[in-house]
Amino acid sequence: MLLLTAEKLFKLLSTTDENIEFKLHFLDRLTKRAQICDVMPQDLTEFRKILLNSFPVYIDYQEDNELKDENEYKVFYNINEKYDIVVVLSLICSNPIKIKIITVYPLHTKRRLKLYEQKP
Repeated sequence: MLLLTAEKLFKLLSTTDENIEFKLHFLDRLTKRAQICDVMPQDLTEFRKILLNSFPVYIDYQEDNELKDENEYKVFYNINEKYDIVVVLSLICSNPIKIKIITVYPLHTKRRLKLYEQKP
């Protein structure tokens, strides 16, 4: 299990561009959700800018991941005062660490705050 802080994840995402794999599901969802939600990045270039320049406001480790060599996270980026975008990604424990970007979706900030309050 590889638990990361927001600082470590930000550093990892902003320095390992060649080790990031964008899954087809992610690319499909990014395109479709950008068409219906104006807070979503409009393309992969805008999304990469968020990864490189924005600090995650919350990280939720997904404990029920069935893959033993991968650690799945929901990473929350604040886009404006009402919305976050949530990036679901998987870290593959290898040398160097590989990152799979699985999906992305908008979420009202109130939902993130409720989730944050539930964690000990």
